[in-house]
This record gives sequence, structure tokens and C-alpha cells, in this order.
Amino acid sequence: MRRPDPIRSRDNPELKRLKAAAAGREDSLVALEGERLVRDALSAGLPLECVFVGARREALALEFERAGARVRVVDDALLEAASALKNSQGVMALAAPPSPRTLADTRLGPEALVLVVAGVADPGNLGALARSAEAAGAEALGIVAGGVSPWNPRVLRGAMGSLLRLPVLRWPAADEASEELVEHGFRQVCAATRGGRAPSQFDWSGRIALWLGAESGELPPVCATFERITIPMHAAVESLNVSVAGSLLLFAAGRVPGG
Repeated sequence: MRRPDPIRSRDNPELKRLKAAAAGREDSLVALEGERLVRDALSAGLPLECVFVGARREALALEFERAGARVRVVDDALLEAASALKNSQGVMALAAPPSPRTLADTRLGPEALVLVVAGVADPGNLGALARSAEAAGAEALGIVAGGVSPWNPRVLRGAMGSLLRLPVLRWPAADEASEELVEHGFRQVCAATRGGRAPSQFDWSGRIALWLGAESGELPPVCATFERITIPMHAAVESLNVSVAGSLLLFAAGRVPGG
């Protein structure tokens, strides 16, 4: 099939949709930016609506076409203008967000660790948490409505492909999330700035749901009944960044073989 002519106008409808998605103005679309993230999406089987490749990267356009992707070549300056990066790699893609997952349709083991995030607003923090969750052996990432979307372009870039591989569960409310986790045999623990058990003294066995609250440390009211865990710290530091604290706790859970 003959490839369409290169996009050379900023008024091109597909280019406009790409720019809107990259700016976070299209809830029904996900903008992927960078060669690695687009490759991760293809490897994960995420259906791509279109891959946009700068004219200078013709060899890459041919490679993506051979992989079965629909490709549009774009004037380099126009694709750079659509990019949210300081230094564009000349590769972007549009896709629909992955289908929502539930605990019922996600295969989780008897020692499953699920990270539940409630209220994290910074895209960099959520992206870093998703990346750490996958690296630490978590089997799913749960998102309670109220924070940044996991499909925000900055979140996706920060996650470095983890959100395309890790099952992402979505809940409209914390109470609903907690009830469903209990039904599926999860013990629930929340990260607390003060008054919790040290990670080294906590029993991480069995199915564990680790809850993290907003950057302010605020947790949903339902977490008041959960076990609490606190990272011991020196000096007068009030708290750690949520992505740092979450990463430490995820690895403390001991789901990495040989860790």
C-alpha cells in the first residue's frame, strides 16, 4: 500500500490531533513520544492509530511500516513543533489508552504486590512510581481517581514503558478500591510519615496492597483502618518525596528474586 504524501502543513488534521494529545487535551488519545516508547508500545501489542516520523528518519519509517504500523512522514520542523521535548527524537505516535483492567480479569499470584496510588498529582512522580513498581516486582498498579492520569504524556515518558507492560487498575473511589482488594485476599498497608512499623519489621508475605497518598502525604479516609508503615529517617527531614518513599517500600517488599 502506497504511503500518503508527507505532512507539510501545520493545518493537517492528523498533526493537530497529535499536538492536542501531546498537550494532554485529548482524553481519548495517548501521545507516545520517542523511539523507545513507540517500540515499547509495539512490543506490548498496543494498537497504534498512527506513527509520525520526521522526514530525516526515513529508515525508521520503513522499519515501523514493516512491523505493520501505519506511518506518516512529517516535515521535521512541524514534528518538532508538536513535540513536548526540548530535543525531539523525530518519532511520535497516537494510540487509544489501554483498556481498563480490574482485579477480576488480572491474573495475580498468591504473593502479588499491588501499588495503589491515591491523589498523586505530579506526572513525574507517577511515572517514576510506575517504573519502580515494575522493577520491584509489583504485579499491578492501581490508580484511584483524583490524581494525574496514567496516560498523561509526561507520566508515560517518566514511566519509560512500564505503564504499557504493567496491568493498570482504575477505581473511581478509594472505598471501592479497598473493598475490591479485600475481596481478592489483599492485606492493605499505607505509607505513613510517622507512627508506622519499619519496613524491615513488617510481614510482607501474601497478597499486599501498598497504598501511597498525595505529595502532601494526605491519604483517603479509608486508609485509617490499614496497617501503617514508616521509613526511619535521620535528622529533621519531615518526609521523603512520594516517588522515593514508594520506591524504597516497593523494594522492601522483597518481590525481586535474589533481592
